[in-house]
Amino acid sequence: MYREIERVMPAQNNRFIAHATLDNSLNILSFSPDLQRWAALKSGNLVETNLFDLFPYLRLRQHAVFDRLQNENLFTYSHARFAQNPRLDQTFNLQIEPVPGVPNRLLLTVIPVSVQNLAANENKDVVTLTRHNRELLLLNRASQVLTATLDIDDVLEHLLQVSVQIIGATGSSVWLWEDENRDRLICQAAYHPGKEEVLLGLTVHSGYGVVGWVAQANKGAIVSNPALDGRFYAKIDTSSGFTTQSILAVPIHLRNRVLGVLEVVNKRDGRFQSQDLTYAQMLAASAAIAIDNAQLVQTLRTKMEDLKAQNAELEAFDHTVAHDLQNPLALVVGFADLLRTSSDKISAEERERALDLLGQNAHRMSNIIQEMLVLSSVRKRDVETHPLEMDQIVLAALDRLRFTMQEHNARLILPDSWPVASGYAPWIEEVWENYIGNALKYGGKPPRIELGNTVLPDGRIKFWVQDNGQGIDPEKRHLLFTPFTQLGQVRVTGHGLGLSIVRRIMEKLGGEVDVESELGQGSTFSFILPAYQIPKE
Repeated sequence: MYREIERVMPAQNNRFIAHATLDNSLNILSFSPDLQRWAALKSGNLVETNLFDLFPYLRLRQHAVFDRLQNENLFTYSHARFAQNPRLDQTFNLQIEPVPGVPNRLLLTVIPVSVQNLAANENKDVVTLTRHNRELLLLNRASQVLTATLDIDDVLEHLLQVSVQIIGATGSSVWLWEDENRDRLICQAAYHPGKEEVLLGLTVHSGYGVVGWVAQANKGAIVSNPALDGRFYAKIDTSSGFTTQSILAVPIHLRNRVLGVLEVVNKRDGRFQSQDLTYAQMLAASAAIAIDNAQLVQTLRTKMEDLKAQNAELEAFDHTVAHDLQNPLALVVGFADLLRTSSDKISAEERERALDLLGQNAHRMSNIIQEMLVLSSVRKRDVETHPLEMDQIVLAALDRLRFTMQEHNARLILPDSWPVASGYAPWIEEVWENYIGNALKYGGKPPRIELGNTVLPDGRIKFWVQDNGQGIDPEKRHLLFTPFTQLGQVRVTGHGLGLSIVRRIMEKLGGEVDVESELGQGSTFSFILPAYQIPKE
């Protein structure tokens, strides 16, 4: 074990240093020969000896030892004396820290003070050198861990913890761009004991606050007195209840593209130094590669999930369309054969009835094909919304249903006026056509259909179609707006395909769909759209 430590913790002059490995209770597990000689123990073996037995005065600081190791991963002590060493003039400086990469193991470094003073030119500050070596090792290990994972949450968590550990701060946070516009940063991850949940999700605009300035300028910053710095954004402290005493922030950038900002706050001992800034920049460089890789993988996963969902949707839709086309197509073929082969054997009244049924079923097939075209449009396109002339859109939908309305001798009630909503007219026409068509099909005998609108308290507009039919069984009501992927398993006769398209249209436009119904009391189908807002000049 000791030979491994020598390779891990090199020093410029090993004859002035002794090492030992300890467990978490500070019992010695292995040691270098010099340590045994300096301790002057009669037994000659230090294994399983507790550190407090070697240095009795250190026992008075027992609580401080474990507290520093837990919170700072480092404990130092000057001018310690071995219990059995008779030379009162010989004292030693001690340093205890975790062994990098080895869990539950601590490294003890012992340096004779007198020898250290004699060798000042050669070893000016071995403790500082050892600490620097430890920090470099941690940086190297952190870089390896960061670039080895493709999970962005794991990347950010490790980045925060190691930055606090190496730089010696009380907290850290990572701010990434909220969206592709890159005009606001959002706190994506935070390590502030007791304050993480408050900080997460906070946003700052580019150029505002220290993190906003760092992101915009693409260079690091040390702020020793935030209250006196014009870049400090005090609202974050107000929102989180955290008190910021000092700040170090560096950009997380890759190929001159800023991905976000790493911020470290409140140095535990003294002020942030240029070396701390260098360490943070090294961590940010490794994190940038890891974050970029993780974001690319996440994007790929999302696209794969979307593709998988689209394939499942297409398969279900194909099955549904084939099922819905089968009946009207069979009737068209049947009546066409009847007229072709037996037209002289049937009466004029029967011939007229067959022609009517041919037309109706051809119209049904045309509607299904129209729905397929609308679905293709909804799936592939992202449209711009505009103010809707709802009276014209409703008239266009009614024109498509004129034959069905004549057949059912329907009574239609329209409002005197329509509020102006925001949407895409061809798609909203399809929604009205589906809602009114279902009201005609499932309304009373004859159907009484009322169209209307309601302005909601939040300013959105609810449009609705009310019929006088028998209503819908409560157990089947939740199946009406079935996703396409479930249409094969859930056959809500006559409703499934059209209402599934309505649902998809509303999802694309940021709207909502709903149905209210009671058996024997009819049904009211509705959709909600945002009200049109006149652009500000």
